[in-house]
Amino acid sequence: MRIFIPAVLMTALLGLTGCEPEGPASDIGDNIDQVLDNAVSSSEPQQVETPAPASSPEPEVIEQQKEEIEHVVEEASQEAQQRLDEILENTLEQP
Repeated sequence: MRIFIPAVLMTALLGLTGCEPEGPASDIGDNIDQVLDNAVSSSEPQQVETPAPASSPEPEVIEQQKEEIEHVVEEASQEAQQRLDEILENTLEQP
């Protein structure tokens, strides 16, 4: 009985110390509290400048951008198809 009680107490103490989170996760609660405190203290309304609405681009510019995008997409598709063909060839050649 003398050995049993200290062993149970040591196991309980080790179990309780194992419940304490360690590492980056242990500071999350403190960080959340700090962020909330900062948000509450700085909750004074601030004026936010909204940018002026941008003028719409010319139709020629839009068409040129569309053509450039289509060209880039076509090149990427061709490169992807070539790479896929190479992978398939290498896979089929292996026994």
